Amino acid sequence: MKQDKRNMQGFSLVELLVVIAIVFVIAATGTSGFFYFKKNVEIDVDVQKIANLIRKAQLKSKAMTNDSPWGIEITSSGVTIFKGTVFAVRQQSFDESVAIKGLVGVSGKTEIVFSKLTGLPTANSIGVLSLYNGINTKNIQINEEGVINY
Repeated sequence: MKQDKRNMQGFSLVELLVVIAIVFVIAATGTSGFFYFKKNVEIDVDVQKIANLIRKAQLKSKAMTNDSPWGIEITSSGVTIFKGTVFAVRQQSFDESVAIKGLVGVSGKTEIVFSKLTGLPTANSIGVLSLYNGINTKNIQINEEGVINY
């Protein structure tokens, strides 16, 4: 008995290679989309965390904690809430440091100081802080009334 090739069941090598290539393209597209989504979420979380820490420094100044103004220093690796008017000459024993992951660069107003009792930012602290994570840039703006927008 001779078998007819038309009645054979199964897939040819070419068909299998085409299916593998299609699956690979779909997986690569999904992975890159997930990576981009993850980076967006990470920078949004970092912006919210930094904005909350700025508010904490502002509240410490309003409450006149340790009878002093308070400020915040932001770098790509972390945030430090400090006691005093200038980060360079602060009293380090009062520092509160928080690590920040995922930021590549920070520019603009990286040192923000609030006046004691009023909680208003000093003149050098008003402006925009820009955060960059390698894909996106997000801004945190502080106006002369101490309102934080992001």
